[in-house]
Amino acid sequence: MTKARVEGPGEPLREAAAEAYVASTCFKTGPPSLLGLELEFVVKHDGDWSQPVDDHRVRTILTTLGELPAAGTLTLEPGAQVELSTRPAADLASLILNACTDLALVRRAFESDGIELVGTGLDPVRVPRRILDHPRYVEMERCFDRWGAAGRTMMCSTAAVQLTVDAGLEGGGSQGFTSRWDLLHEVGPALVAAFANSPFRRGRPTGWKSSRQQAWLGFDPGRTRSVHNGSGTDPRETYPGYALDAHVLVVRSNGDDWRAPSGLTFRAWTRGAWRAVAGLRPPTVADLEYHLTTLFPPVRARGPVEVRYLDAQPGDAWRVPAAVVTALLEDPRSGDQARDAAAGVVGRWEAAARDGVDDASLAQAALGCLTAAHDGLRRIGAGQDTVAAVDAYLERYTARGLSPAHEQLCRSDVLQGQAC
Repeated sequence: MTKARVEGPGEPLREAAAEAYVASTCFKTGPPSLLGLELEFVVKHDGDWSQPVDDHRVRTILTTLGELPAAGTLTLEPGAQVELSTRPAADLASLILNACTDLALVRRAFESDGIELVGTGLDPVRVPRRILDHPRYVEMERCFDRWGAAGRTMMCSTAAVQLTVDAGLEGGGSQGFTSRWDLLHEVGPALVAAFANSPFRRGRPTGWKSSRQQAWLGFDPGRTRSVHNGSGTDPRETYPGYALDAHVLVVRSNGDDWRAPSGLTFRAWTRGAWRAVAGLRPPTVADLEYHLTTLFPPVRARGPVEVRYLDAQPGDAWRVPAAVVTALLEDPRSGDQARDAAAGVVGRWEAAARDGVDDASLAQAALGCLTAAHDGLRRIGAGQDTVAAVDAYLERYTARGLSPAHEQLCRSDVLQGQAC
């Protein structure tokens, strides 16, 4: 791993120091003990998908809710998606309890105004529209539009279940940070397929089971591709290169214009490219810290590790992917079984998003991963309600070669939400 002195927050940042900083800060090693959850929702007004998003109504509710009972936080995403972030929890049971407690209050508040928080990976009808004017999002939209519609769709129309886990121990074994990093990537395509829940865009089937993941795959691979170079590779050796070779999305300033020079990578910035651009200053550690927040791989390292590849789920089914990922990480037997089940589909992110469990090998891998997790939940002390939720999901979807996307597709009218 690169060793170099890291400059102070306001000092110009050199290339070697930037690589060392990413390696040391993006993988905070130690005993894995905390879990976090981010639940994103698309809003639906008065039972009608065709109604445009009324961000004033959404903002008013967020403003009046105040402190949540389990100390979670609510934020508004660029397209008026609502995100609930739990406080860190010491175990899966506490994590799910915290999320359920806060979510119940939040849902009631929205329902009282006729607004439904819908667990779907992509707004199935409305055109993406940015409602936040922060310079970050203005510049994101401008840059992403160079790649077509996918970037704006990702920013303004998608919703996910995101789990945050500790990186893991410095050494080897199932709780070593390299092993945990590998596992999250190896089972990723199988879990994308198992939890695919976004087959519609603008009122029509896209041909993809996870159109949310399709959007993520559709722009700027330098900041969205998987950062995994094979089992056993130390991610601290690969993640810094990925981070520094990604284009700079914004250069923060005191004003409203955060535009970055087109084509500027963070590596080039540290090498002195700023000298050739009028008004551009040298990069600092603070710039690098912010740059890391503009990277969107399926698994992102930011001290702990964020699992970002799972579609939002219908109803309370969000607890199932949270439980599955946690069980695979915490129970070594489950993790090994899932690795074996997913061995044939490693790296098949596109097929998983497009075909889901319609692909026979992905269906088999998904069933193997969820079965392995189910068997491990009791061993890690998960509550009976959580075990029952995974049971029900397996019976309703995975064991039948289905995912929530199939239920959406079999509705006779997605606008009215009529069930099969």
